[in-house]
Amino acid sequence: MNLRKLFFLFLVLTTFFSVFQYYNISQKSAIIIDSINDGQEFKTQSMLLLSQSGFQVKYVSGENVTVEFFKNLPEKNDLYIFRVHSTCINNRTWIFTGEKYRPESYPLLQLADLIHKAKPSLGSGYYFSVSPELIQQYNKNRFKDGAILMMGCEGLDSNDLAQVFCFEGASVYLSWDGYVCLEHTDQTFLALIDALCTRKLSISKSIAYTMLTIGNDPIYNSSLKYYPLEHGYLKVS
Repeated sequence: MNLRKLFFLFLVLTTFFSVFQYYNISQKSAIIIDSINDGQEFKTQSMLLLSQSGFQVKYVSGENVTVEFFKNLPEKNDLYIFRVHSTCINNRTWIFTGEKYRPESYPLLQLADLIHKAKPSLGSGYYFSVSPELIQQYNKNRFKDGAILMMGCEGLDSNDLAQVFCFEGASVYLSWDGYVCLEHTDQTFLALIDALCTRKLSISKSIAYTMLTIGNDPIYNSSLKYYPLEHGYLKVS
């Protein structure tokens, strides 16, 4: 093989690896954490919207969403979507896991008031729920510049959970200011993902578009909010 052919081969390989490296660095990543794991429509539609917008998507659901999972949340994703039950009690926002409650499990975490048993509905069994303090204690600097979409009830009734995620690196946190029905939050967040990722609107414009398109919860009249307010100009993609 002569020097000209060697040089040409070198150029081809250099170009290939440069493009490959750029693609891997520039491709955005999203993770959907679904402890509710009820129905397939949200999973199908959300993953389709995200993949069509250039995101690499991971979906974690059901019994895989454990206390241990919340102690070691995947790091450095551009978008975190939590399809979870949640509630705010005494200005502390609790996230429900997909792990059934057992009184003998995690005794130290229970004694430290970092986790509790909780019921997502009157007719259901008990599951573990995790506190903002647990998220912060075990997830230092894990959410660098990521956007947090919290689909559960009262995710922004208090700012405590939003402050934790942002303190540990998240750029913005979006959620409901009150109770919300599962069907409504699914529809709303699909529209929100479309606004953020497909239409590439800013946070504030995506909220406005989504509320205009879908509206407040028809039963509880709750609406979407974001934190901090000064980050409304940011974009996810």
